[in-house]
Amino acid sequence: MINYSIIIPHKNSITSLLRLCDTISDNIDIQIIIIDDCSDLNVLNEIKKNKFNNNVEIVFCDVSRGAGAARNIGVNHAKGKWVLFADADDYFTDNFDNLLNRYLNSASDIIYFDTDSQNDNGEQSYRHLRYSKLVHDFLNDSRKENSLKYYFTPPWAKMIKRDLILKNNIRFDEIVASNDVTFSMKTAFFAKNIEACKSVLYMITLSKGSVTQIISKTHFNSKFRTALNANKFLCSIGMKKYQQSILYFLGRSYKFGFFYFMDVIFSLVSNRSNIFIGMKKFIKLGAVLKERENKKYIIKS
Repeated sequence: MINYSIIIPHKNSITSLLRLCDTISDNIDIQIIIIDDCSDLNVLNEIKKNKFNNNVEIVFCDVSRGAGAARNIGVNHAKGKWVLFADADDYFTDNFDNLLNRYLNSASDIIYFDTDSQNDNGEQSYRHLRYSKLVHDFLNDSRKENSLKYYFTPPWAKMIKRDLILKNNIRFDEIVASNDVTFSMKTAFFAKNIEACKSVLYMITLSKGSVTQIISKTHFNSKFRTALNANKFLCSIGMKKYQQSILYFLGRSYKFGFFYFMDVIFSLVSNRSNIFIGMKKFIKLGAVLKERENKKYIIKS
């Protein structure tokens, strides 16, 4: 019987992918699904000649459709009671087996875990701080449950019941950036019970060229439209309090030209967006830009 399905979208990062796989046990109750999103030929050859564990399944895509589509393929192939997601450039901690087995028979629909992060050189990074705080705040005060559910938008560092995903027909948006936001919010909304664990399960790696560090008009616009849609969804389920701030998009849209800047303003007006959400962050603009636009790692295109 398969208890855990681990879904990994991958493209052109074979070294980090192998590192990630090395942190996952080869137990027969674990299904590892790697979805290769049309990597370069030399990388494909490396993958095909590598000897993966017997519990690894690799799906090769003929056309690159992004991480959202890859994750959806993984969901369709998953057989486990629980589903976990990992990015190919991240990895799991040594506590992996113990933590998963601790919650195997949990009645909850989602288990949230603490995270840590590092850069390419193995030095401590900041990427985990927001999510770590959400987990610990909830553990210290159960009234913070909705903050954890609707602000913890990445799919990793969670165990999610596969039945929850399938029964509610939840899938990732097949877009170039922020494909996971709607998925995470919908799984959180439909979850009847959640738990959180203070132990670190997942290590985030801040690497140059990852989707979160690419700044282009296409990626920027994808993130902006997703934020608008996420806020619409939150309002529709009575969670208006947890809307995402759109100040960053308003303040940075000018970089892509006057007409795009005006388009952003028009979208905000037509969606009746509250531009004052997150105003406190505006005072700490430097910290916000460090999180969203780290100059050491961003790639402009």
